[in-house]
Amino acid sequence: MNTSPTDPLRQAVVSGDFPAVLRLWEEYAAAIREEIGRGVCTQARMAEAAEFLDWARRVVLCNRAQTQTQLNTIHAARQYGSSPTQPPSLVRASL
Repeated sequence: MNTSPTDPLRQAVVSGDFPAVLRLWEEYAAAIREEIGRGVCTQARMAEAAEFLDWARRVVLCNRAQTQTQLNTIHAARQYGSSPTQPPSLVRASL
């Protein structure tokens, strides 16, 4: 099974463990900086990092939109003096 160096980062993003995301990103970025310093960083490595950042941005934006919808539902229900007819769904922990 092929694994990508970004797999642990992706798992941390999906699980919402943002302290882990930050720690893993710092390690990943340090490795890239070291490769750049040695002159061995490839175009593929840079494309891998760019693809991860694009993916993570989309996941976080979707999570934010879902959370905003939940907040809007709660706000609207309170305006009418009732609670939502069903509890807000939980944010998915995996894709």
